Amino acid sequence: MTLHDTQTIPSELAAFVNDHFSGRGLRPDGVIAQSWYRSVVQHRLDPGAASRKNILGAEDIRRHQEQHQQYLSIASQGVNGLARRVVPAGFAVLLSDEHGITLDSRLPSQHDAYTRSGLVVGARWDESEVGTNGIGTTLAAAQPLIIHREEHFLASNFRLSCSVAPIFDAQGLLRGCLNATCMNNEGPRESQYLTLQLVIMYARLIENAHFRQSYRDRLTLSLKPIDEIADLANEQLLALDESGRIIGANRAAFVALDLADNPRLLGARIDSLLPTTVDELLQLTNGGAQGVRLRGLRDEALLDVGLRIPSEQHRPLPVARPALQAHPELQQLAGSDARLQQNVRRVRKVIDKGIAILITGETGTGKEAFARAIHHASSRRAGPFVALNCAAIPETLIESELFGYRAGSFTGANRKGMKGKLELANGGTLFLDEIGDMPAHLQTRLLRVLAEREISPLGAEAPVMLDVQVISATHQDLHSMIGEKRFREDLFYRLAGMNLALPALRERSDRAELIDTLLAAQTDARGLRLDADARRCLFDYPWPGNIRQLLNSLRYAVALAEGGVIDLDCLPCELLTPQRLPLATGVKPQAGNLEEQLGGEESRHLLGTLRRHRWNISAAATDLGISRSTLYRKMKKHGVVAPNDQP
Repeated sequence: MTLHDTQTIPSELAAFVNDHFSGRGLRPDGVIAQSWYRSVVQHRLDPGAASRKNILGAEDIRRHQEQHQQYLSIASQGVNGLARRVVPAGFAVLLSDEHGITLDSRLPSQHDAYTRSGLVVGARWDESEVGTNGIGTTLAAAQPLIIHREEHFLASNFRLSCSVAPIFDAQGLLRGCLNATCMNNEGPRESQYLTLQLVIMYARLIENAHFRQSYRDRLTLSLKPIDEIADLANEQLLALDESGRIIGANRAAFVALDLADNPRLLGARIDSLLPTTVDELLQLTNGGAQGVRLRGLRDEALLDVGLRIPSEQHRPLPVARPALQAHPELQQLAGSDARLQQNVRRVRKVIDKGIAILITGETGTGKEAFARAIHHASSRRAGPFVALNCAAIPETLIESELFGYRAGSFTGANRKGMKGKLELANGGTLFLDEIGDMPAHLQTRLLRVLAEREISPLGAEAPVMLDVQVISATHQDLHSMIGEKRFREDLFYRLAGMNLALPALRERSDRAELIDTLLAAQTDARGLRLDADARRCLFDYPWPGNIRQLLNSLRYAVALAEGGVIDLDCLPCELLTPQRLPLATGVKPQAGNLEEQLGGEESRHLLGTLRRHRWNISAAATDLGISRSTLYRKMKKHGVVAPNDQP
């Protein structure tokens, strides 16, 4: 895992690069091309846009560093070690969290140019903010990368040459990345190769330090291939429980065991990797006092194996990790709303009956949450839940995403082939979100798959039998689309064995109870209460963004609350203006000025939010509690055009 894959990019991506970036004169590899594609299509960014640095305020930086104090403390030695070697050569060293926010930095003595470029603590380098860049793209690809000069998405970042490696914790989860960046490097990208190796080495050392801190009170194993004894960065570390099961591992272990993206390594027994048990290892190593050489069971490589037994007197405090929030069950999602409770009773009767379920409802009503709850309530709960957003994948790529292909199927294909979503969902549940946006020719193919219960991936010698529960969802009126010949009627009846209609939040009879429940579930909400005016405002607001918008509003209110009370001043400002129900579908506003042309409260609410965020689509979508694609769809629906795009 040294450099990103340089295989030929698929023809669709090559065409995209030629259309949008022909002036750069670059032939980017697949990782860069995919990032450029995401930056344009998913994040709606303009490569020629002026530099826009998003940097947290001083108080937010302090709070953010406090939240990551343990990570910072463990990583500091690695950051300092890398800085000693590269900062004198004109490199900036940055440590980021998993969201691309920089937590620590080391800059050269002449640092003004680096500071102006955003290489400072508190800067946000997520791809959705600034497009392709060292930190954001490394986090998106989860692999070490060099992003050199014009490979950056924004022209304002062309002076930067970045060598970045991701940092993973002992559960295989991405925690952040380590970055060494220089400016105005006129040499080729290959000149950064040695820098990248240094960054990878120190990222691995940080991972190993995190592992040892996390499992100081556990049995741990060190595995080193005998031909790599001197390469400490590739030392494989495993933590074991008393029965010999693996409960933690460093990244090198995940990679070496070909399970880098497969958490099933955790929970496996050590005797599935080595020809011995924990008890036998204790004897062979004389209680951990000496090493031993064993042959691995997976690849038969000869390994130097070391066993470490913790001291009973030396038990550290457990590493603080945020608890994983379980997906809510059907009954929790239904609340006390009579309509939803009746729907849930009906759903329970059709589960495991081979009946396809279509979930309909406005954006933000919880369609995917209901789909997951249905999956977990079924006999397929141990199988995969695979979601595909039909609106988020370009038409040229959705076929391979859905049906997959075999190795060697076409030029530029993944050397190992790729399983499609349908095949990945075998034995479980396939969730087709935004099914109304599926292209017409794929509707035909999907209909055939649902009828025949088998798929034929491109290049496959024989069809693959399919055993999936299909759940689809849409906010659109499929009946109208059928009448307009934009959705196949026969596919509709295949997907809508049962139609689960989710009411809008403003229509739910348990709205007041739901507000209290969601507030109580917020972090830091203990002891907080809503005053009468704030409660009335939350209850009366029509919630065009539904539960998603309510959740974001409650999080905002909790953050601003003082003295244990949430009052009107704590609520987002758009909740405080007089509201009416959104303009009904099909009602066209009268001509006039822009406000009159838009008409309807949803339109005014949308326009006001965009203006407040100075037409920053990402910020406005987050504020509204909806996705960027949904925001663009609403803008198109109401004729909302950014000032710079108006004729």
